[in-house]
Formats: sequence, structure tokens, C-alpha cells
Amino acid sequence: MSENTPARRGRPPKYGRPAQLLTLTLPDDVVAWLKTLHTDPAWAIVKLAERASRRARKPAPLAELVPLPERRALIMVNAEALRQLPGVAVIPLADGRGFLALEPGKGVADLELAVIDRLDAPGVPAGERQVVQALRDRLREWRQQGVRFESRAIIVASRGPGAETRAARSPAKAPVQRHAV
Repeated sequence: MSENTPARRGRPPKYGRPAQLLTLTLPDDVVAWLKTLHTDPAWAIVKLAERASRRARKPAPLAELVPLPERRALIMVNAEALRQLPGVAVIPLADGRGFLALEPGKGVADLELAVIDRLDAPGVPAGERQVVQALRDRLREWRQQGVRFESRAIIVASRGPGAETRAARSPAKAPVQRHAV
């Protein structure tokens, strides 16, 4: 503050910036979860918003190895950027990324071949070509670093049209449960 500006009286802003009083009604389990992040649920919400804002500003890498237990990792990719590789499915996640799933019996060599084939295909738009080339470079980099790859089968469950109503009519069958991995 300058010498000409009178000092403000009262309590300083709670978050160090202008704030607004809101009244929220949240389920008890959500409040309990927020309190695991910060004893003050309002601070927990601010922390979550700031974390999400940082993530939104930082562009997701095209391809990265996301660690799993036991020194394993999944290849995570920008789900929107890599939709056109033959024999390769991108299983999308809520954050815009997805993990790669190959056709049964295929491995990383088949993935690299699909990438090369896509690069050699006529009429591939320049933007897509750049993305696929970047994936090729990442795969080569990982291979040269000694990363070993193994193929595993995944099961993707989906409901067809009308499955919800059939499940509701047939109480003897339990509905398919979806679990985040």
C-alpha cells in the first residue's frame, strides 16, 4: 500500500483475493471427503479448483507412460489426437486422455507398424501426421531407453440400446457395474 492509501480495517480476505459468500448443500459423504483434503471444506474446494485450473492450463502430453504398481505403466495418449490408427483403440478417460488397447494378439511392434503405416498413408492431414510422428518418436525413445512392453487383454463392457430397460424389467439379473481403473 502507498502512504496515501489508508490501511484497511478488519479481517484480511480469506483466500488472499476477493471472495463471495455462498451457501451450499452437499451430501454428507462429499463433505467428509472434502474434509480429508482440508479441515475447512471451502478451502478444500478452492484447492481442487486451483489444481484443476493448473491442469487445464498445462497441455497434456501426446503420449506418456503413466506408472502403475510393480514397475509397470500404461501408455496414456491424448485421446482426441490418435483416433485413426488401424488396429489400435484409444480407451478414453474423463480428462481427455486415454490408454491404448490393441487388437487381440497384437503387441508394441504392431503398434509401431500401425504408426508407420499411418505416416505412409496418402492424404493424412498435416496436423495428424505431426501427431503420429511424435508418437513414433516417443515409442522409439522408450524402446531405446530399454522400456519393455508386454501385451495384456482388457475387457471393455458397453451397453447396447435398450439395455437399461431390459435390466430394469429383469430384477433377477444384476446390472453391469463399471469400475474406474
